[in-house]
Amino acid sequence: MSDVVIVGGGPGGVLLTYLLARGGASVTLLESRHDFARRFRGDTLAPGVLEYLDTLGLARPLLDEVPHTRSDAFRWHTAERTWTLVDYRGASSRFPFYALIPQAAFLPWLADRARAHGARVLMGARFSALRHDDAGRVCGVEYTVDAEKHHLDAALVVGADGRNSKVRAASGLAATELGASLDILWHAFPRRADDPSYSGLDLFGTPTGSVALLDQRGDWQLGWTIRAGSLAEVRARGIDALRDAAIGALPWLAGRLDDLRDVADLTLLPVRITTVERWTRPGLVLLGDAAHVVSPVGGNGINLALADAADLANRLVGPLRRTPPDPAQLDDAAAGLEAARRPGVEREQRAQVRTERLAAERIASGDAGPPTALATLARIPGFPRYAGRRNRVEVPAPVPVIAAGSP
Repeated sequence: MSDVVIVGGGPGGVLLTYLLARGGASVTLLESRHDFARRFRGDTLAPGVLEYLDTLGLARPLLDEVPHTRSDAFRWHTAERTWTLVDYRGASSRFPFYALIPQAAFLPWLADRARAHGARVLMGARFSALRHDDAGRVCGVEYTVDAEKHHLDAALVVGADGRNSKVRAASGLAATELGASLDILWHAFPRRADDPSYSGLDLFGTPTGSVALLDQRGDWQLGWTIRAGSLAEVRARGIDALRDAAIGALPWLAGRLDDLRDVADLTLLPVRITTVERWTRPGLVLLGDAAHVVSPVGGNGINLALADAADLANRLVGPLRRTPPDPAQLDDAAAGLEAARRPGVEREQRAQVRTERLAAERIASGDAGPPTALATLARIPGFPRYAGRRNRVEVPAPVPVIAAGSP
């Protein structure tokens, strides 16, 4: 038996595993894959998240040991001009940038530290069902490893298994989409030493849609924004239309995308903005994308999940120090997470719905520039830095029992 079983080895799940283990709890993480290799998923650690990791003694070693790039601004480019929409240099005195760290590097780095504190991290462990006690409270999970069935009892189960959460489905909690307007097609290709330099988070407007460019140190990630649900139309137009749009915005890409033969060679990320009726059941709590899917717009899905994990860890470590843990206190902690975090997440989601709708209208009209409201605000002196401070993801400071643990 574990005090806590966490299903899903994404950023929120791995950080929660680390924090609970550091706080002295017995915790098991189940990750369905045999590695943490995740491409085209949120890789941007916000200034506020880096500050939080720094209070744990993790930020400096992470940035020293794991290759990454740093972005101090989000910029929108057209053939005529460049808008700095958000400037992060005033968002933190210690970390005035977003750190672009691939999850394939960040997650195993953090999981190793969780193991050092005694956490069990089971790879290739595929969740299959929730277990319930006689009163109907969730009391554990069933899972398989290499087709062999296992079960594990727990005082609390945490569903951190992403937007298509199997834990959420098994719990019967309903998810509702809030109306995303965009999808993204992604492609990665090697970075060359003589490639141009950008802010790291750049969007290039074209008459047929925007093209995102993320600097992943050794690789570039290129993303074509398309209208939600329009993949069949994009396929009918063919890969040449996408290639031409990218090269039209970034002429130095000529010859760099010749390996693309078909739209099927790209990775589709269907953008979703989803709310869940409740984040909890007795004995169960959801966090991150399992509880609230946010758009990649702003790059904050990963940061909201990490903030969820930090908040939940603070609430759980006290009750988990009791032997045995009191189920009512654990359920109160889970409910407290939702009460504290849900309003801010929903504000972010509403803003994203508005932003995506404006972007979709811009694509439909053939306008290569940012939405008018954003372009107008970007012209106001000091506004981009204000936006960088205003859009900070705040993470609650670790409670003493977690803060006192060694990194």
